[in-house]
Amino acid sequence: MLRLPDWLFKVLARRMLAIDPAARSSMWDDLQHRRPTEIDELQGAILRLVDKAGTSAPLIKRVIALVRRAEQEQPGSPSLTPDAIMPGKTTESR
Repeated sequence: MLRLPDWLFKVLARRMLAIDPAARSSMWDDLQHRRPTEIDELQGAILRLVDKAGTSAPLIKRVIALVRRAEQEQPGSPSLTPDAIMPGKTTESR
């Protein structure tokens, strides 16, 4: 594929990299179906590296807390905007 002319590669790559607007993550699917998520395995691994490096990661901690809250309350995915996820915001800011 890399040997294709640039114009053809760009056309094919654009199609391959297009994201379906209906695509959702497995964690979203878990929340929608009221299943436990893999938050501890994914974000938890990052948080452990951050802790080991002696730095902070307030956004990662916020995401973990919000997902755990959604797991406990089982409302499905809270569908929060990126702005609502920022530390210091309320989850009602959708």
